[in-house]
Amino acid sequence: MREFISNIPYELFSYIGGGIFLFIILYKFFPKFFEKIHKPIFFTIGILSLSLGYVGIVIPGLPTTVFILIAAWAFSKCSEKFTHWLENHRIFGPIILNWQTYKGLSRRAKKLAISMIVPTFAVTIYFVFSLVGDLIFGTFGIALCTWLATRPEPPLESSS
Repeated sequence: MREFISNIPYELFSYIGGGIFLFIILYKFFPKFFEKIHKPIFFTIGILSLSLGYVGIVIPGLPTTVFILIAAWAFSKCSEKFTHWLENHRIFGPIILNWQTYKGLSRRAKKLAISMIVPTFAVTIYFVFSLVGDLIFGTFGIALCTWLATRPEPPLESSS
């Protein structure tokens, strides 16, 4: 498995993720354009996002939660069967339901996400960018961690 993953160019994940986000933005502003072709497109986005979410479990730095939430959104537009399956998933179901109900994440999910973001961003800043890139990437990392930390917590899990 590691050999297979190491042979995949990391740019591929960026292109797929960027394409998904571009589609979401286009859909937000031009929904009528996608009326007749939306089900296959949303299903494809759901499968790609779900796949990237699973890969994100193994590869540090690739966000899992974001792609799972995108998959849930995409499946809700095209497939009741996949929506039901994802909402009842043992691992991803609580994350999706917390987001849909409270627009928030559990304290455990926040801690896990931030504990993965900080070292990943720190190592990336140290090895990859110039000073300007470091500042931009570091600012983005701080903003992302701040946004995650300020999301509301579901009532049942806020006491833990």
